[in-house]
Amino acid sequence: MKRLILFTLCLSIVFTFSEALAFTDTDNSQYRESIEYIQNEDIIQGYSDGSFRPNTPINRAEMLKIILSAKITSSGSKNKTNCFSDVGSEWFAPYVCAAKEQGIVKGYADGSFKPSSNVLMVEGLKMALETFDLPLTPIKTGQHWFQPYVDFAHENNIFSKYSYIPGRNMSRGELAYLVHQLLLNEKSMKQFTGIRNNHSAGCGKTPPNPIPTSSLINGIQQTYITDIPSGYNQNTPLSLTFGWHGRTNSNATVRSYYKVYQEAKGQTIMVYPAGTGGWNLNRDVAIFDQLLAEFSENYCIDTDRVFIVGHSLGSWFTNSLACLRGDVIRASGSLGGGTSAIGCSGPVAAITMHNPADQLSPFTDGIKARDVHLAQNDCTMANIPYPGPDKSNCILYTECSPENPVVWCAHTEDYSWGDYYPHGWPKWTGSEIWKFFETLN
Repeated sequence: MKRLILFTLCLSIVFTFSEALAFTDTDNSQYRESIEYIQNEDIIQGYSDGSFRPNTPINRAEMLKIILSAKITSSGSKNKTNCFSDVGSEWFAPYVCAAKEQGIVKGYADGSFKPSSNVLMVEGLKMALETFDLPLTPIKTGQHWFQPYVDFAHENNIFSKYSYIPGRNMSRGELAYLVHQLLLNEKSMKQFTGIRNNHSAGCGKTPPNPIPTSSLINGIQQTYITDIPSGYNQNTPLSLTFGWHGRTNSNATVRSYYKVYQEAKGQTIMVYPAGTGGWNLNRDVAIFDQLLAEFSENYCIDTDRVFIVGHSLGSWFTNSLACLRGDVIRASGSLGGGTSAIGCSGPVAAITMHNPADQLSPFTDGIKARDVHLAQNDCTMANIPYPGPDKSNCILYTECSPENPVVWCAHTEDYSWGDYYPHGWPKWTGSEIWKFFETLN
């Protein structure tokens, strides 16, 4: 009996020490499941302090170690070294040299590999997809070299091409997620069909009755107005548009004059949240997050077409939210406001309008919002005239990330609307915003 107890205890100790210890900093990461999966596959070990650092950019040496540990296609190359001028016999040399031998990486013209340089999103996609030898569509005339890799990830529901700028760094968490998806496909646990799934969880469900008008958010009963097209079909995804009101008007007021819903002609569900004493970034981003989640769960939403619109303080909130939630928002339309957000989470196509003579929100605020959009979407200042109504004075920036155009309108439509100042919403604004949204694929 004592021997049995001792054997059981020893066996328990062996299994306890064989289990991978959880990382100390991944509990709140959206990629936690993927990180744990590839950790249990013994592909990653993390850092000596017990962390994984999911938000830290991945470098070229780390990238190749992880993807080649996940899939070694040539065992004879694992012992190779000295394959680039700056790759000798370091820990990463066998992985870099294996990748070179297999044609996954070629290095730079000076003969170097630059192992400590960060990996861009599109570079990471290229390395990983070529390592796993996945079928890619041929590049078309005029396309960027990375388009086949971006298209594959988008069409197979790995990363939406609307959620990142091609030239930004890939994080360690994103690489973990990418490798996880590739391994699931490799093991026939997931199938890459090449068909983009942009349907929310609410597709196929009977919608709520009556239409919801409030939700409990952070302990507060948050009210809103919802417009649902009369021909709503629970199997046909629609875009979801949020309309944010200004400081001195209500959600009911902007609903009456935005006219974006009317211009959409049944192609969008529109939600107008009611703010409490204006909008606050620290508090009210949660309103967007929860309402997006609730409407996606209860209605058939096209997850690639989430839009936001705002005027005045609502414009400031729209511009700021477009930066903070760039990974889920497809496009924004705003008039007469600035921005306070920094550190954008992804790109957002944007049409931004401001009157140079605005006496309530300085024109410099509008320029600041425009410049954040330009930086967010990796644009240069090159531009051409953009068609619009008389006095709209719009321009289109022509050198932005492929999916994310930016339009700027320094409009001169001066007229009295309530108290006189050229801060009002020109009658054509809603129409121009929706036309812009419609141009997005």
